[in-house]
Amino acid sequence: MAALAVSAFGLGLPQPIWYASTSRHAATSPKLRSQQWTSPGQSSDPSVPSHSATMAAAAAFALPLLQRILWRQRKAKKAAMSFMFNAKTEAAKTEAESMKVRGVEALKLKALGGSSFDKALQVNLDPTIYGSFAEIGAGQEVSRTFLQAGAAAGTVAKSVSAYDMQMSDALYGSSKRYVTKQRVIQMMDGEYKDLENYVREGKAAWGGRGPMVRFFSFAGTLAAKAYMSDRECEGWIGLMYQHEAGAKPSTVCLHVRMSDPTAQQQGEAIGVLGTNLIYLLSNSTDPFVVATYLQDGLSEGRLEVDYMSFEGPGFPEGSFDPRLLAARMVQFRLTPCVMLEPGESGTYQQVVPNDAMYKTPVIVQRSRFLPVTNTHKELMEAAERQISATIQEGSRAPKCILDMQIEDMVRPPEEIAAQARISRLEKFIETDADKDGQLTIDELKSLLNPKLSDEDKKEIVSPLDFDNRGKLHINYLTSISNTSLVARAFLDRFDMLEPLKFPVMLSALQKDQDLATYLARYTNQQVTVVVGGGGYSIERGLYNSESYADVDGGMLVAFGKLFSRNVKILQYPNITMDGAVKAGEVPGGSAGLLHKYLVEQGHILPIGQKYMCDEAFDSTSNKAFCGGSREVTDSIKAGNSDWETYVPPEVVEIIKKRDWFVQVSDGSVNPMGMILRYLQNM
Repeated sequence: MAALAVSAFGLGLPQPIWYASTSRHAATSPKLRSQQWTSPGQSSDPSVPSHSATMAAAAAFALPLLQRILWRQRKAKKAAMSFMFNAKTEAAKTEAESMKVRGVEALKLKALGGSSFDKALQVNLDPTIYGSFAEIGAGQEVSRTFLQAGAAAGTVAKSVSAYDMQMSDALYGSSKRYVTKQRVIQMMDGEYKDLENYVREGKAAWGGRGPMVRFFSFAGTLAAKAYMSDRECEGWIGLMYQHEAGAKPSTVCLHVRMSDPTAQQQGEAIGVLGTNLIYLLSNSTDPFVVATYLQDGLSEGRLEVDYMSFEGPGFPEGSFDPRLLAARMVQFRLTPCVMLEPGESGTYQQVVPNDAMYKTPVIVQRSRFLPVTNTHKELMEAAERQISATIQEGSRAPKCILDMQIEDMVRPPEEIAAQARISRLEKFIETDADKDGQLTIDELKSLLNPKLSDEDKKEIVSPLDFDNRGKLHINYLTSISNTSLVARAFLDRFDMLEPLKFPVMLSALQKDQDLATYLARYTNQQVTVVVGGGGYSIERGLYNSESYADVDGGMLVAFGKLFSRNVKILQYPNITMDGAVKAGEVPGGSAGLLHKYLVEQGHILPIGQKYMCDEAFDSTSNKAFCGGSREVTDSIKAGNSDWETYVPPEVVEIIKKRDWFVQVSDGSVNPMGMILRYLQNM
């Protein structure tokens, strides 16, 4: 028994297994007295149990403890093995995650491509989702969809519409303005708290599953088409919801512009959009998936979603890049433009154009920024100095915006349709033989039209293998990757712009007159487009007749639209390679006569010498302003380092680290074009 006692101690059991008569643990109760013992050398007083009796009593006492020891040993061993297994599993999951096919959850969204009622019914049939609807403006089309889809009692706790401002304030608190992000958050927050306070523990039909139910509150505050009013038809919708049971709520907010001619049609469109939002977020926490399927069932042009925010535990920091999300919104035609500004931390975040440009003069410079140069920066600063000198005292300072043109990233409508995208995704996953999320060159070829020759297939597939890996990730083909050549080139271009700290507008608008029309929605002040610098040619940039071939009425109609909206063009002087500063060239022929007229009418103005920085005007120090984007690319291709003088230091580092720059900037590689060509030949 002594050996047993030692092993028991070694296992960490409490030491007082047996009690000596001198121990402070000596029991006074009869039960414990019967377990006291003495060693053979101690007194054999009859009142003290014999040695054999003591041993028997000790054995009877110790046996259950020994069984517990062995049980604990087995349990500890099992736990250790389980820990090792889980560690290996987590490692495997981590490795698999790095190769994960992003957006694969879309395959679960069987109602995509179907009606709004199909989607609402799928949500209604999910017993783990329950929430409320609060809609002001544009009817109550979202809640109506869920109420009419069937099985609504499983989803809808409440539907309310507080049109009266005083009633709205009584429900959600006061507000200075009612069609704002702040207001839609107040509405969602109030409704969500009501669910938690009054429903979580009280719904008997849940059978005790209350903690497992995911609550949501959908809200919308919209200014739809109104009688005898021509105000902007826009507003906010949002969803506050639990991405998983027991989680703190996450919040998604959208700013929406409605284009339908009647309030009824606008309400119907909002009904589709809101239903899509709830359906998508009930199944996915990937902002790229939500954004790229958001307008399923809506024809292009009915709605624009020009702002999206994703906040809360469902979208942890670093889970998505807000800049890339903005690009996806333009790429998948949610909106022609998205605006971003640096926040307090310096990182760029989406902003609402209505708020950013309200009653504010705007200076905009349009470019692909491949790359951004010192000239780009000087043009903006010189234009800002000149415009600031002409505005009245007390007026708002002009807002300088870099219009980053990304029309080459935009997918054609047929490549956005939900059912076609899901069908392609299923084919990609099925063809991926080793299930690593990547397709080999042969696998890529196998998905192409069988009528194509082997040579044609090779010509289509080979450019996709840009980095010579012999494989292409499925995410690259679905355009929701963070690391594809399309994404890398875009993010690198944006990284080049960030040190300038100007607001950036991502734009699919190719023509100046379309940009002027877009900006006129949001500001009633002058819009200034700044051009010039380096070897810029206004004849090529503004008077190229081929650019207006698809405009009904040609160049004259385009200029009429451009300059009818309080738009002016500021032209910065050219700076030659030897440092000479020259006035912008005047085009020849009939274009020259038109240019002369526009100058005389004050539509095109030169940037004066006094608004140029001293370094740019001085021919002995203006080498940094002699070259633009084209000269940078030519210099790199020529193998000299002159280009490093033309760009900010941060841009030098980015270009040197990237292998894509020259081929993309000179047009020899079109990252999105080669993907679209592949998809269109499947």
